[in-house]
Amino acid sequence: MAGKNVLIVEDDPDIVVYLTSFLEDHGYQARSAGDAGKALLVLDGFRPDAILVDVLMPGRSGLDLLVTLRRDPRWQDIPLVVVTGMDQVLQDDCQSYLLSQHGVSGPDAVLGKPIDPTALLAVVGKLVGRQAPTAAG
Repeated sequence: MAGKNVLIVEDDPDIVVYLTSFLEDHGYQARSAGDAGKALLVLDGFRPDAILVDVLMPGRSGLDLLVTLRRDPRWQDIPLVVVTGMDQVLQDDCQSYLLSQHGVSGPDAVLGKPIDPTALLAVVGKLVGRQAPTAAG
């Protein structure tokens, strides 16, 4: 069975390398985009099973990208995980930002930075319909 596809939208190249390697080591196929505009270009030729989106990026924020994706019928059903180091976003799951966006559903999950690899695998696995690996004991 081919790996599930994940799009990583993140402007920090070190985080992109880490997430790409980590996900690929666990059977996923990963692509990346350094900002919201590039993500939209990648989506024109790549159908991910899940999208990881950083909040703070140059140009359009990850939350703005979330709204764009949720409003577009081509992409609105793709599970979306917001990844952030911003306490406010973590505490309210993006709801403060989304209050002004009528009818836009929030992310499927919010993960904090630094990213907990076990939590990442569990969340992505759940969203794409894969069994999360069990903890080694």
